[in-house]
Amino acid sequence: FGSSSLCSGTRLHSPRPSTSSATMALKRKAVAKTPAAVFKRSKGKAAAAKKTEEEATKEVEEQEEAEEQQQEEPEEQQDEEISEEEKIKQQEEQTAIARKKELKAMGAADLKELLVSKGLETGNKADMVETMLAHEAKLRAAQREQEAKMREVVVRKKEELEKMSAPDLKDLCTAKGITGVLAKPVRVEKLLQLWQQDDGVNKGLIQMAREKREAELAAKDKAALLKLCDKVGVEAFVKEVMVERLLRHEVEAGCFVRPAAEQEVKEEAPAAGKKGDLVAALLASEANRKKELELKKQQEEAEASKRKELKAMSVDELKKALSKHKIDPVGKKDDMVEALFQVGVQEEKLAARKAELKSMGKDELKKLLQSKAIEASSGKDAMVDAVLNHEAKACEELKAYAAKVEEVLAKKREELEAKTAADLKEICVSKGLKAGTGKEDRVERLLEEAKKDGEVDKVLTQLARSTRREELLAMEQAGLRKLCDEAGVDALVKEVMVERLLTHEAEHGLAAADSSEPPAKKARSKK
Repeated sequence: FGSSSLCSGTRLHSPRPSTSSATMALKRKAVAKTPAAVFKRSKGKAAAAKKTEEEATKEVEEQEEAEEQQQEEPEEQQDEEISEEEKIKQQEEQTAIARKKELKAMGAADLKELLVSKGLETGNKADMVETMLAHEAKLRAAQREQEAKMREVVVRKKEELEKMSAPDLKDLCTAKGITGVLAKPVRVEKLLQLWQQDDGVNKGLIQMAREKREAELAAKDKAALLKLCDKVGVEAFVKEVMVERLLRHEVEAGCFVRPAAEQEVKEEAPAAGKKGDLVAALLASEANRKKELELKKQQEEAEASKRKELKAMSVDELKKALSKHKIDPVGKKDDMVEALFQVGVQEEKLAARKAELKSMGKDELKKLLQSKAIEASSGKDAMVDAVLNHEAKACEELKAYAAKVEEVLAKKREELEAKTAADLKEICVSKGLKAGTGKEDRVERLLEEAKKDGEVDKVLTQLARSTRREELLAMEQAGLRKLCDEAGVDALVKEVMVERLLTHEAEHGLAAADSSEPPAKKARSKK
């Protein structure tokens, strides 16, 4: 009963245990599924994480690679340039090593003969090997430099043609015999070919060398260029330039202005300081005035006596007297008398002036010489003669100028007299002069005005400059150069010296005209 009850109880309570069992079974199932699910899920997450990490790493690497590429682009270009230089350097080293072996393998006699044929110095074998290696390396460097220059010449010409407009390029092609409808690159190529056939590369190299040399010469100062010109025998001066610059200097120095009369500046007596001295000063002045009047009266009497004496002379005697003073005897007897009288007056003035100068002290004479810019020795007689010669020269210049003034006025008179009275009247009115009534009156007024307003002086200045220009042009260049040096005139033209040196070097070569010292230094270093 109990068992059956138990059983029945068990059956009666079966639903409950079933639920519990189901729950347990579910739990076991869940427990049984959980490791696999967890493993699967973990594996999926790991794979996803790994994939994400790989993608991220890949993106970072790509980004870094892009940045490195951007940063390394200029470095790569620099490396390429450096590598080109390094490449040449390596080639030179390899060539030198191989060549050194060849030279060392040669006999001493053969090696010496090779150096002699190249114009190189000989010595022991080791030195000859090094000398030959250095010589050949220099030749290879020169060859590379020449090739670079040739390339530059070609590139220049190509760029020059490419810069031309299509119509200009077409016209050039037509002029060169290149016809047809051609693209610009084709035209450039054909023109380059013709240019090359016409020895364009060599001509371009010559032009390039000239431009380089011209820049070198232009960088020198005038003194260095003059020294170089003198060394190679190139005329550095232009005659016309020296003449014009000398003329300009003389104009600025006042060499062509109207000569001024020599005036002796005498010191005036100091004015009276007191009222009491005024009476004494007036009395002294009156005494001087009377003395001057007496001297003037005596001078007039002496002049009258001299004229009377000269008039008593025969014509032949007058002619001989004039010839003795180197004066041409022209005109009538009265004219010769007047001419001889003026000679006597000048001689008396000269004697009086000489006596006056000799009465001066030595210091006073020095002061007078300095005021007139006269150079003389320290002797008193020499100083007196220097002053007299200077004043005589000034007097002659005044006479010559006065004669030229009369010549200009004579020509001016002829021009004016050729005009009508109405024209002369208009000229007078335009100059603010009174018209006058007669033609002769108007001519005289215009001539007088020409002297006053400086018209005559301007004409004479132009004539003097023209005469001086002719004198300078007739001189030798050595004389002109000396005048320029004495006057401190810069007669050099830098552009002329550069151009003439370039022409000389084109004919005789640069070696003959090069004034630099490196060759001599090299010779000393070899010693």
